[in-house]
Amino acid sequence: MAVAQPATTIDPDFAPETHTVGSSSVQSGVITTGSGLIRIATTTHCHIAFGVNPTATEESLLIPPDYVEIFSFVSGQKVAFIAHGGGAGEINISAID
Repeated sequence: MAVAQPATTIDPDFAPETHTVGSSSVQSGVITTGSGLIRIATTTHCHIAFGVNPTATEESLLIPPDYVEIFSFVSGQKVAFIAHGGGAGEINISAID
């Protein structure tokens, strides 16, 4: 029997961001979320870090390619990201309402 999953509602007060993931750490813009949750989707292996001025390294949390994850998040902070092993791809960051 299939279990119903709740719908994810994207926060209309924050425009989702899509960035190219490459060999150096890059930061998102400041993310505001009333729920304290963000959704991250990526097309490549990448490492992420959260904070006011974060820097992602290959020691940071690894997200596999073609993956979607929801994280607890402090509104007003940023996400930093870097490709794993010199790869490249895209990352999409959305605030959840």
